[in-house]
Amino acid sequence: MVKRNGITGWLFAQAMILLLLWPATVYCAAGEDQVLEAARQKVAAELSRLDAGLREAAAELGKTGLAGKSARPALAKLCGKFDYAVDCAAVNLQGRMATIEPEAYRRFEGKDISGQEQVRRVFKTGRPALSSVFVSVEGFPAVDAEYPVVSSGGKRIGSVSVLFRPEMFLGSVFVPLTRQTSVEIWAMERGGLILHDADASQIGLNLFTSKRYQPYAGLLALGKRIAARPQGKGVYEFTQGQSANVVRKNALWKTVSLYGTSWRLVAVTVEHPAGKAK
Repeated sequence: MVKRNGITGWLFAQAMILLLLWPATVYCAAGEDQVLEAARQKVAAELSRLDAGLREAAAELGKTGLAGKSARPALAKLCGKFDYAVDCAAVNLQGRMATIEPEAYRRFEGKDISGQEQVRRVFKTGRPALSSVFVSVEGFPAVDAEYPVVSSGGKRIGSVSVLFRPEMFLGSVFVPLTRQTSVEIWAMERGGLILHDADASQIGLNLFTSKRYQPYAGLLALGKRIAARPQGKGVYEFTQGQSANVVRKNALWKTVSLYGTSWRLVAVTVEHPAGKAK
């Protein structure tokens, strides 16, 4: 009887362990599909939150105006909402940054950014815009979200912007989701520029033009499909991390968009070493 109770107790303990581990096990087994969808939802939600923050700041600046001490609280509040924000600016109709927060970036006040594509787009259409990656006047590759500002009298007076590093934005989503899985997620613009990758040395490279990717015809072909289609799946061969080992990878991608600008999110898992396919 004692032996039987011991076996029963052991089986019960094992069952409890499996029950406790079950959610994590199922999550990992689901692979890139579940991880990618979770990433897509989180990135989309954060872009929506960015839109809401810009809209609120634009309404406040419409009442206070774009310049002077009265404009600073709205910009400071806007930047404070987003950990990945570098600076927030009120831009006048001449395309100059009239007011900037936080204080560390006020030295750029008065800089002319009228030549930037997203600024021209906002002033031409009267609608918000999200830029592609560009080298900002602050001196680094960044993305800029611009929102039109209209006065309380209904007159367009400029725009408000949030400047941020896309790798920080996306990393805050991707890293926690993939940490306990075999899945990696990279992201790119439709033009091929890599916005985020688990291998940081690839961030900022262009999939279609960088010499790093030229030896991998399958990756280049898949990249064109990723750019052309909002979602899909495929396989390609490429190095694993920063090693020289070439592996075969399964890829699944989906799209997130804001203000007409789209990002492709690509989840990958390693299939097996290249040349060993069955």
